[in-house]
Amino acid sequence: MKNLEPRVYRQRLVIEGHYKIEANGETIREYLDKLSKVLKMRIFSGPFSWPPDKWDHPEVELHELNGFVAWTESGCHVYAWRFCKFFTVDIYSCKKFNVKEVIEFTKDFFKSNDLVYEEIK
Repeated sequence: MKNLEPRVYRQRLVIEGHYKIEANGETIREYLDKLSKVLKMRIFSGPFSWPPDKWDHPEVELHELNGFVAWTESGCHVYAWRFCKFFTVDIYSCKKFNVKEVIEFTKDFFKSNDLVYEEIK
């Protein structure tokens, strides 16, 4: 992708894979909280997850989970589909971070053995 504004530093990382853990709203919030610590990002809002967990709202049929955390340095979205145990993490930061650390943390957290990623510059 062409860098339209080289005066603005930004780093983006997209991670995908299948997970072997129990995914729910609490899991997504825990991942985002721990990821914030790994990245040394300052949380100013969140982490959040939606839709609500089934035991909180049994009338809601859940097929996917979403989560978000806002950092002073930008933010991260997580999407997880329970029916196929697949997740996507999309990190956008105006602060440089170590991709390898994020990949290892994410792989370990989700117990993924087919994790793939791409850094967008």
